[in-house]
Amino acid sequence: MKDSSRFIKIVEVYSDIAGRRKGAGLGIDALMKSSQSLNSRYFKKYPAEVILDENSSFNEVSAYSNAKYIDKIYLVTKRLADRIKSLRDEKLFPIVLAGDHSSCAGTMHGLKMAHPNDEIGVVYIDAHADIHSPYTSPSGNIHGMPLSVVTNLDNKESQINQLDEEEIKYWEKLKDIAGEKPSIKPENIIFCALRDFERAEETLIHKHNIKKYNAKDITYLGVKTVVDEIFKKLDHCKYIYVSFDVDSIDPLYLPGTGTPSENGLSFEQAMQLNMQLIKNEKVCCWEIAEINPKYDDANRGTTAIFKILEQVTKMLIKNY
Repeated sequence: MKDSSRFIKIVEVYSDIAGRRKGAGLGIDALMKSSQSLNSRYFKKYPAEVILDENSSFNEVSAYSNAKYIDKIYLVTKRLADRIKSLRDEKLFPIVLAGDHSSCAGTMHGLKMAHPNDEIGVVYIDAHADIHSPYTSPSGNIHGMPLSVVTNLDNKESQINQLDEEEIKYWEKLKDIAGEKPSIKPENIIFCALRDFERAEETLIHKHNIKKYNAKDITYLGVKTVVDEIFKKLDHCKYIYVSFDVDSIDPLYLPGTGTPSENGLSFEQAMQLNMQLIKNEKVCCWEIAEINPKYDDANRGTTAIFKILEQVTKMLIKNY
């Protein structure tokens, strides 16, 4: 009998230098702890590989104020992109367990490198739009920039920062990891649970007619209707990537994340949304990010997130 679980490859990205609060790099180990507490064999059944991080850089002040640690983040992003490409070349399904959400830029670049001639859709489950650039970011934290990295959108119309030559050099390198053309078209992005974004990001969302659902929309329409609409809008895409930032969940249920935002999803909505999405045969990669156990009392929230990871994986295998 064929072991369908062998097509899955777990990729762990402990990188934690692109966020506002340190601690997301501890999220993967917290998931493992939750797995053990539930007597799950998940991490034994699916051996993982680790992408080398640059977290020691946090001990130093970044030389780049508008794109903090971009020189180090470039290295991690490139490593991840290269690995995602090779896994897709082997026709494997990557499940990426990440620290801060900047990792998803590497994942999307890697998917484009593996499928250079195909349209790739992105379902971005996140409280935040993450489509700032160093020209527009009020914080300089790159976990708020991955969608600009892969869409190649500088948004200079909303510029508030002046970059020096080194920042520009690394920003261009970061955007061009998969080539000079954008890895993802902005119109192929759909936001779910989006509720916390700045005017510069809103400008891009309207300019490129990016579809977005907040938690109220998902509650009112129902998960199944939202998922049906998502796949209808992305019908022209050959491949679809799902990126799940746990801050999409309301902090009432999950305080354990670096950038909590009220009026989010319930655990059940997050579970059902991801499980319905993973059923679709076009979905080729799934990622989870921004678990921060430093803000999670007794690991309760992380245990619930692990259950989502486990159930989504089971659904993926069931529909393989």
